[in-house]
Amino acid sequence: MCDNLQTLAALTAHEQAALREVDRINHAYAQTALKPFMPALLLGKKVGKRLSEVLNLIAKQTYLHRENLSKPRKPKPKPHKHMAQKPC
Repeated sequence: MCDNLQTLAALTAHEQAALREVDRINHAYAQTALKPFMPALLLGKKVGKRLSEVLNLIAKQTYLHRENLSKPRKPKPKPHKHMAQKPC
């Protein structure tokens, strides 16, 4: 449930700040910023103005998303597979 609230907050912050499509919200920062608000949000308490300030902070923590920049790691041998082949 907390992950869903964090995703909704990140989407809302992205829309309110009118960020470009290539600007992505840092979801780890959004989770950290929302942590103190989670109990109040889950209990339905009003956090209006403070939540708006947090959404502004979340919107400032972005990174530039660039397509096709994947750098796969080299495969490494699995040590547990080699041990299974040795007799006891």
